[in-house]
Amino acid sequence: MNWLEPLVFSNGSALPSRIIPGPMEGVTEGSFVELFTALQLVDSWFTPFIRISSGVPRLSRFKARLSPFLSSGLSVIAQLLGTDSELLAQSAARLHSLGVLCVDLNCACPSPQVLSSGGGGKRLLHPQWIKDTLLAMKAASNGRPISIKLRCAYKDIAEMEEIAAAVREASPDLVTCHFRTVQEMYEPVPDGYERLAKMHSLLGDIPFFGSGDIFTVQDAIRMYDIAQVDGIAPARGLMKNPMLLREIRTMCQGLPTEQLQMSNQEKLQFLQKIGQMSGQSKRHQVFLLKIARTMFGEDSPEFRQLVTEIQ
Repeated sequence: MNWLEPLVFSNGSALPSRIIPGPMEGVTEGSFVELFTALQLVDSWFTPFIRISSGVPRLSRFKARLSPFLSSGLSVIAQLLGTDSELLAQSAARLHSLGVLCVDLNCACPSPQVLSSGGGGKRLLHPQWIKDTLLAMKAASNGRPISIKLRCAYKDIAEMEEIAAAVREASPDLVTCHFRTVQEMYEPVPDGYERLAKMHSLLGDIPFFGSGDIFTVQDAIRMYDIAQVDGIAPARGLMKNPMLLREIRTMCQGLPTEQLQMSNQEKLQFLQKIGQMSGQSKRHQVFLLKIARTMFGEDSPEFRQLVTEIQ
């Protein structure tokens, strides 16, 4: 397991490690990013998607959208979502001009709203488009890293081979794969890691990070044992346990992780810090409760305490 080693891209730039936070729409933003950065719980950032629809956003819009990530001083993978290959390619070049490490193409989002527009996971139904778009993004970026986030298939795992063939021909610098199909959303999947193993083998030597249901150090170890992933990108696991990436890094060093585990009271204090940094607007309160609901459960005393404090 070489997850502590940098992932060096073809242009010589590198991710500092192969243990990265997965992007979460509506969560990986603002005070969440600021606090995780301040506590040194991550060593890079993977942004939620920026939707590209009718044109290439101005630099000022990209700067505003990426402000908490660029201000962190850490390596940033900036993610794009859309259906127009040329606009995505031009947007990738513009993002690279801001100093992001890598630009990612979202072919994974299962949101009904995103799917209805033909974006996100819906693009898995168009493998040729995936290949053409990745190649266009690479050409526009002049050798700077381009990656893709995908799910194993849209509906049927049998789609995997055609998807993998298209990605392999485009040869991105990194593939991050969630083991569910788009239509499975977040349903339990008993053979998820085996699916990752198959996708990994189909993609050959393209660096391959796994995602999906990584909530503990043991989950990370099992994913590696089965799928031999080159790295991992936990997402919802960070909402349940903010120390997760640090625990995984410590495990990779061969050190015990028990002393890093947070008590419920410590998690509550962590959320209270996010609340203090976020402000008192209704939007920020909803944001805080969204994390707390995942972290503790809606029926927990900690969640009820936080609801009382916000009210």
